[in-house]
Amino acid sequence: MRPPIRMAGCLALACVGACTGQGADALAFEVASVKPASSSATGMGCSGGPGTADPGVWICSNVPLAFLISNAYGFQPQQFAPIDRCCQARVDIAAKVPAGATKEQFQRMQQNLLVERFRFAFHHEQKEMPIYELTVGDTGPKMKESAPDAALAPEEPWAGPKFTMGKDGYPAFPAGHGGLAGLGGHYRWTGVNLSMPEIVKTLSNQLGRPVADATGLQGKYDIDMTWNVDLAWTLEMAGRRDLIPQVPDNGPSGPTLIRAVQDRLGLKLNSKRGPGDIVVVDHVEKVPIEN
Repeated sequence: MRPPIRMAGCLALACVGACTGQGADALAFEVASVKPASSSATGMGCSGGPGTADPGVWICSNVPLAFLISNAYGFQPQQFAPIDRCCQARVDIAAKVPAGATKEQFQRMQQNLLVERFRFAFHHEQKEMPIYELTVGDTGPKMKESAPDAALAPEEPWAGPKFTMGKDGYPAFPAGHGGLAGLGGHYRWTGVNLSMPEIVKTLSNQLGRPVADATGLQGKYDIDMTWNVDLAWTLEMAGRRDLIPQVPDNGPSGPTLIRAVQDRLGLKLNSKRGPGDIVVVDHVEKVPIEN
């Protein structure tokens, strides 16, 4: 028997249905067609579902199985290696979503579809690895507490946030909108009514390693912060020095994300070693079971 596929991860996720993804309530699409994508297909993407202009239909074309798994279970990049050979098969999906389904129910339907059509199964293991511990800085938190009714306009789930480049060289969102966006190594994160778990999840995703919350903060906060990513350094760390000559000049240097967290949020990221989550894929079919 082939050994389980190990993929480095970060924050522990609760197992669903004995870590197979099959919910006890077995939420399902009314009808779902899942088939291998054409070898000549070029573009890829998904559309429709709750929160979109077409909530009753979910369509995906030429999407890698890894994308479907990451989206269905909420895995972050460092939790699930999308380049792993187990999950590179590309598929087409056409599904009818029950009327009134919530985003949470829609996500559970995706999990159950993976179990039913791909026999997807996994479990979690803990391993010591480099992490960040997030604490309150010496001068206290600088984040603004959100108004009770604070909210941003909802964004299209399958598209990134809309933005233009501001005069300061960083992304700028339309009034009433926000999100996290970057271009040319310049990033901006704008959000309102964010809890610490939400803040930690975003930081972990951007930093590429687990972030453990040790702030003790329980409120909801507004955030608007900018930082720079050294694209040449990122490529060197990824072993792609050959691409460094193609990297455009980032322009004036700005703070790193770790520095921006300290200066704008009043929090501190301390590098240390601690427990992280390992996602172990026990089984996944490369070809979907027939409809």
